[in-house]
Amino acid sequence: MKAEVNLYVYAVFTDGLIVPVGRLLSRNLYNRGNYEGFFRYAEDYLRNPLAYPLDPVHLPLRNGVFTAVNHELGMPEVFDDSLPDAWGRHILARKGGLEQPYAPVHLLLALGGGGLGRLLFSEREALPTPGGGSIDFNDIAKAMAEAAALENSITVDSAELRHLLACGSSAGGARPKVLTTIDNSMWLAKFASRQDPHPELFVALEEAGLTLALRAGLEVPEIRREKAGGLDILLIHRFDVTPAGGRNALVSFRTLIGVEDHYSVSYADLAGVISRFSQRPKDDLEGFYRQMIVNIALVNTDDHLQNFAMLHTEQGWCLSPAYDIVPNIYQDEHILRVNGKHQDLNRDDILLEGRGFGLSGQRCRTILADVAAQLASWPEVFAACRVPEAHTANLRLNIARRMRMLTEC
Repeated sequence: MKAEVNLYVYAVFTDGLIVPVGRLLSRNLYNRGNYEGFFRYAEDYLRNPLAYPLDPVHLPLRNGVFTAVNHELGMPEVFDDSLPDAWGRHILARKGGLEQPYAPVHLLLALGGGGLGRLLFSEREALPTPGGGSIDFNDIAKAMAEAAALENSITVDSAELRHLLACGSSAGGARPKVLTTIDNSMWLAKFASRQDPHPELFVALEEAGLTLALRAGLEVPEIRREKAGGLDILLIHRFDVTPAGGRNALVSFRTLIGVEDHYSVSYADLAGVISRFSQRPKDDLEGFYRQMIVNIALVNTDDHLQNFAMLHTEQGWCLSPAYDIVPNIYQDEHILRVNGKHQDLNRDDILLEGRGFGLSGQRCRTILADVAAQLASWPEVFAACRVPEAHTANLRLNIARRMRMLTEC
């Protein structure tokens, strides 16, 4: 692997215009897993009326060199947001022909123009072409078969992963997923893992979670449930892609909050970031409070900082649509704190946390009552989404208990 990688960073704006943003340098300090990184905005970008800070907290729009704080990353964390998590990184490393030890910047080089969000990366000072990073929906079954083979044996030759290497590298998360195109519309397709206790379990749970979130007043992406290769898949419409073929920027709250210990962070801490940077703070704060209540009620306990993001559109910063709302069959304890607690939450905890959002007590009670009323139909939604009875008995009892808690006076 190259000990030093120097990348040109570009941004695709909402109308499809590609603009040079700056330079990123990352290099190995000759200790495995210990890197240093630097970023500098291009002077032309700083003068561009379209310019916005890639990370409004840690990379404000100004001249000068920004030094990476995290030496395991070797670059500002906003660039890591362009990369997938466990499953996708493994595919991306295969795509780039990378061998351990490699650094995150090597993955950015392999990603090039094929990632989610607005940023593109190149070793050459020439406007890159955004990679589609997607395959046609008709090829989804082939990608699913390749994913199953890869899960069965990590020794699968890369030549056998043709469809995954074409599309799977830019989708994050620990579970198999690919980017796909249907009639020129771009979607994220999620499907079962070989390790799942039931082939439809997590597709059904996420469909139910997002359906209920929409009923509760959250902004959620359009979803579709389809079959491919004899198995159910969940399609989630990409909200980083604009109707004009451009891109919106996505920055995770892991990047914006900038702490190592996610368990030390509360929902109100995230609300503080929303209050500072959103161009529609009232709507976003109330929407995020609704999202917190939905997560609690539906036992969506995998509420870590990467499962929340800010979106940059032509209007400015706003809270992204809700995503990854999946009732959890394994874990009862939330990652984010609510009134200083991770579990055994009650109605008072929810109301007090809302005061940390800057919401009045009356407004908190009104939103809580409305969300509880809209989620009351959860058993019918579970049935309509065909959530398997097997493996969800304890989850259903937990949701029923939490729903009673929401309405206790």
